[in-house]
Amino acid sequence: MTVPHEFTPSSIADASDDETIPYAAFLGSGEPYASIFVNNMWLLPPKAGAELEWGAGWYYDTTVARKHEYWRDIDLPTATKDLRQLRRDLHEWGFCLIEDGLSAEQCARIRDRVEDQAAAERALGIAYMVESQQHVWSLINKGSDFVGLLEHDPAAVQAGPMIERLLDETLGKGWNHFSLLANISYPGCHPQPMHQDQTWIAPIHTHEAPVLVNSMYVLQDVDEHNGGTLLVPGSHRANGTAETGLYGPLPRPINLEARAGTVLMFDGRMLHGGAVNHTDRFRYVLTNSCVKPWARQQENFLLGTRPEVLEAASPKLLSRLGLQASIASSLVEGFGYRGTGRAGDTNGHLAAIRHEYDHGGYRHVGELSMQELDALDVDALSLAKVQREFEEHRDQAALETMMALNDLLPSRSDPTSDV
Repeated sequence: MTVPHEFTPSSIADASDDETIPYAAFLGSGEPYASIFVNNMWLLPPKAGAELEWGAGWYYDTTVARKHEYWRDIDLPTATKDLRQLRRDLHEWGFCLIEDGLSAEQCARIRDRVEDQAAAERALGIAYMVESQQHVWSLINKGSDFVGLLEHDPAAVQAGPMIERLLDETLGKGWNHFSLLANISYPGCHPQPMHQDQTWIAPIHTHEAPVLVNSMYVLQDVDEHNGGTLLVPGSHRANGTAETGLYGPLPRPINLEARAGTVLMFDGRMLHGGAVNHTDRFRYVLTNSCVKPWARQQENFLLGTRPEVLEAASPKLLSRLGLQASIASSLVEGFGYRGTGRAGDTNGHLAAIRHEYDHGGYRHVGELSMQELDALDVDALSLAKVQREFEEHRDQAALETMMALNDLLPSRSDPTSDV
């Protein structure tokens, strides 16, 4: 077969070698970080393995708000149980602090579980370690309290209903979990680069509202000494001009100062990062990011969740894990096309697909031919089994209508047939 010249790689390269590509400048802009770093060189992260410099004005060399030269006389968010104030703080400053979001007993129980899990993963050599932190992933599989956190069950997090309400108001109902992990700053760790948690949509910047909101569960008192998270209050809103880009000069960050049991909720556009732990003890927090339902999740809960957890999961949890397909997302061989994405909708019940994988393997629909149907056992196809059990519209009348349409096909043995 001769391919037309216009379709060859050399011709395509020739036709693309100019400056008229419509989105090239935008996609290659490096925003929002280009303008952030150009206008705030002190935010550049230290090189891997380098000695940290103190007294030189770098972003990690800071303190808590009440001691900070710039921030100490500004009314930044403080811990409260007042939902109206929390709502205002999250909108105005990009973060809010829920006082006693975890009870003392909940906080101690979760910290003990995280501490033991993290130590065991280090001992086995399977821990995820970077210069700034140890991360413990897939917490959904590592304790019942973590499942409770994902459901915002008051038995696991007493402020759960309040957190849910703020997420609904900020992201809109129907959001999914992006990830739930432990962030453990160890003694002498490097600082994280300052970043936005919704950087995965860059260079797109959502000026009107975030597409991600993070809930950080503070499991011990934190401050400037033991790695209280670095925050730039108000940085969720671009402050630049047409001349300076998305961001102009920014104020210096602060260390988070919060008591054990506090829940920090923050906008996915706010600049933040893990801080240096100056003590000889580990610092433990959990971070649970939630996103708009169309977003690709950081944790692949469909593959990574233990079968026992999925078997026991409530419809609400399955929906938040992204295991509810809809016409717009997460279809498996078409299953979910009639789904709404709402919790409990059987037409998009992806846990049934995972169940097939866990129990004997999933058999896909492959190439089919009318001439070979007699040799095919349709009951062996996983899709057919899931359809029969969970798709409400697939009744006997619908099946008969489908089959009747085949009567309109001309015979393949008819020499006048176009088919």
